[in-house]
Amino acid sequence: MLKSITNIALETGEIIKRGIYADKHINYKSRVDMVTDFDVKVEDILKEKLARLFPGYELVAEESSASPLKREGNVIYIDPIDGTTNFVHGFPFVSISVGVYTEGEGHYGVVYNPLLGEVFTASRGNGAFLNGSRIYVSKTPRLENSLCATGFPYVKDNIPALMKTLEKTLMATRGIRRAGSAALDLCYVAKGVFDLYYETALKPWDVSAGMIIVREAGGMVTNMDGSFQNLGSDSLIASNGLIHDEFIKLISE
Repeated sequence: MLKSITNIALETGEIIKRGIYADKHINYKSRVDMVTDFDVKVEDILKEKLARLFPGYELVAEESSASPLKREGNVIYIDPIDGTTNFVHGFPFVSISVGVYTEGEGHYGVVYNPLLGEVFTASRGNGAFLNGSRIYVSKTPRLENSLCATGFPYVKDNIPALMKTLEKTLMATRGIRRAGSAALDLCYVAKGVFDLYYETALKPWDVSAGMIIVREAGGMVTNMDGSFQNLGSDSLIASNGLIHDEFIKLISE
């Protein structure tokens, strides 16, 4: 199944390759949250192909689902272009994300950046891979030696709290990166580039595949309070596990 999901992502990614520098028709879901005609086209094709591969599964996709959360039964979470703002501006940190879950438990995760040629895959109990090679989280033991990643929500209604956490993280770590794709941020934790990633105001399609990939790479994914993250919260921390508790203590003070 994982190979079939990957092949679907690879085929559909050709649309993103063609569209990165093409003229785009843009609509706005909010003042700054965009959706392009390419998002819709990629999503429609993914849904059609995945529905044939997984008959009986509910498809929860960013551009067409009324409710982002369904943890019961068999569910596939689809983000056709994670990083639409990057895509619109020609910044090549974008991805297709597909996470397959049963009763809230992740089984298959695929995140594909067609612009950089990176295919991240994982299946439960079988490890995480980048372009077919096994990947693991970093071994950085201290927060002060870490490179962290984060993201910012489109709805800017909690800026003081956001900036407080950002300031603490900036002061306690080697540096922070904000690249604009939650799915890829998680994958970069999985391959040991980022030691830790945190973000709030996320949707299941943003993180469902990346969470599986991080865990299969030996990492840890929790809610902001350290409890197990099972898509029941819109916030998360993903790390190599070694600096997880130190970070939670930092942002709780």
